[in-house]
Amino acid sequence: MQEEAIRRVRDMQRRSQDFVGASSKRPQQGPDPLSRLLSSVGAGGGVGSLGIDEEKALIALLIYILYKQGADIKLLLALGYLLL
Repeated sequence: MQEEAIRRVRDMQRRSQDFVGASSKRPQQGPDPLSRLLSSVGAGGGVGSLGIDEEKALIALLIYILYKQGADIKLLLALGYLLL
């Protein structure tokens, strides 16, 4: 019974190594969709040209989405505080 458990553990370790090896061989995709969205905003083609970093733009977008969904005003104010 213990030998069967050891065999199963080794089999699962081999499978996980195969999976990790296969995923690391995949070609890297371009930047993630959020980075592409944020880089396309603004007159100069980037958020940096507006003087806004990506984190603040993401928080502002989150505030807008939550506002449209009817989120609690305290949550929106707390997120707004992070923008200061």
